This record gives sequence, structure tokens and C-alpha cells, in this order.
Amino acid sequence: MPDDNRSHEHSLTTPDAPFWPAAERLLSLPPEWRIRNDGSLAWLDPTPSFEWYRNFYNTEYLNDPIHAELSRNPVIRRRKEAYFRKRIVRIIDCLGRDPVGILDVGAGDGVFVSAACQSGHTVMGVELSSVAAKAVADKFGVSVLAGDILHDELTFAAPIDVVVMHHVFEHLLTPLDYLHAIRKLLQPGGIFVFEIPQQFINPIDLIYRALGRQRPFNAYSLHHPYFYTVESIKRLLGLAGYEILSLRTWVPGQFFHIESPIVGAALQGMLWAADLIAQKGHVIEVMARPE
Repeated sequence: MPDDNRSHEHSLTTPDAPFWPAAERLLSLPPEWRIRNDGSLAWLDPTPSFEWYRNFYNTEYLNDPIHAELSRNPVIRRRKEAYFRKRIVRIIDCLGRDPVGILDVGAGDGVFVSAACQSGHTVMGVELSSVAAKAVADKFGVSVLAGDILHDELTFAAPIDVVVMHHVFEHLLTPLDYLHAIRKLLQPGGIFVFEIPQQFINPIDLIYRALGRQRPFNAYSLHHPYFYTVESIKRLLGLAGYEILSLRTWVPGQFFHIESPIVGAALQGMLWAADLIAQKGHVIEVMARPE
């Protein structure tokens, strides 16, 4: 069912924006689900409710065999940890102080939590799935609360200098409200760091679209209510009063799930060129500070 609590997001979308059939075909959406596109921001229409998403992350997401296999794969885990350790170094450089208190919103399988702990920082986590939250807390001995920073009353024991979200922000139904909530969590001078996909317009998706390829429809076809571009992210952060300190659409090492080094290098080269020429890489990484 659509979410009725979205009054704060009306400034982001245009109700009569045209539909985007190419994106709908790529996700194999059935007729009852559409994607609208205003030229810089696309969104799912209608949008599932927050409770639908909460149930999804406690059931289908954790039980999905592909997700479970990727989480258990030791090679992928090592690559992700190396990727996150490099990001932590850049976060500290951007923040300008060390050590720091880091809050990982959407802790997932705990790979970032592990990397941050190994780097000597105070780490806390939030995870919508209660099962995943307990698993990460037990494994790494850190505080991981089950819930949502906007919809649930959560209390954190340590000061928060950095809030991170790794492929979480694109799942949020009311992003402006979350940006305001993050502002309240951060210590003065703190920063918000997130990485999201830049779907449909990156080279990989453009090739899929040109070849008429489609991804199979499943619950994952509906788990992103918004599909961001660089332009829409800049607009959104501006509305919320954030200063962008760093933004790029290609990050070295992001393809940690590609086992073939030849294929991985070819994809990295293609995405590097797309980022360099037009900021059209397959991810958007942002470091921003509330003004």
C-alpha cells in the first residue's frame, strides 16, 4: 500500500511527471507499478509503506539465497572490508579529527562495523532487521540497535561524529526527514557519508537497456522508492541545509563481488570514464556536513 505520511517530500517530486517505461522494463515491473521521472529524480509509483519495508527486511531480504551467499562468501567479505577501510581513511581526512564515534545506519552483515572496529574507532549500528542487528552485535561486540532512526525511539551511548549509510539512503521513504534526523544525531562539525546506486543512466544499465535485457521481477524490484542522480542529490541536500564536501560517481574497488579480475578491471575502466566525463558512474558517494 502507498505511504500516507509523505507530506515533507512533496517538494521532491512532481505528481504529473511522465512515466519512464525503459526503467520499468529493466526492472520487469508489472502494470500496477510504475516509475515516474522528472528529468533528475525518478521514483516508484505507488510507493510501499514503511511497514511493508520493515517486514521485507525482516523476512525476504534475510532469506534471499543470493544475499545470503554473498554475505557468507569470504572473498567478497575481505574485498568489502578493504574497500571500507579505505573509505574510513578518507572519512577521517574529511572530518579532520581522529578517533571518532561512527554510527552505521543499516549495518546489514556488519562488514563496515568490522572494518571500523579494526581501525580503532568507536562504532555503533542501527539495523531495521532485529535478527541481523543481534547477529552483528554478537559477532563484533558492539552496540547495534534494532529499529529505525526516524520511526523508533533509539538512544546512543556515545557521541556521533559520523553517520554512514551504505546503499541504505535510496531505501528511505522520506529522505528529507531522515536528513533532519541525522543533523540532530551529529556532533558539531560532524559529517554524513553515504553511497547509493545511480540506476538506469550508468553505462551498465544503458547497455542492458540497449540490448533489451531485463532483470527478473521480485521484491527487490520494489525496494528502492527513489532513483537518484547527481542533480537530485545536490537538490535534496541543499533543501536539507547540507554542504557537500565530496561527491563522486566512481569509487575504486566497488566491484568486490566480481570474481574475474579481467571483467572487474573492464567494468572499473568503463565506470571511471563515465564518472570523469559526465558523473554517470553506477554509484554516488557523498560526504556532507550540516551547515
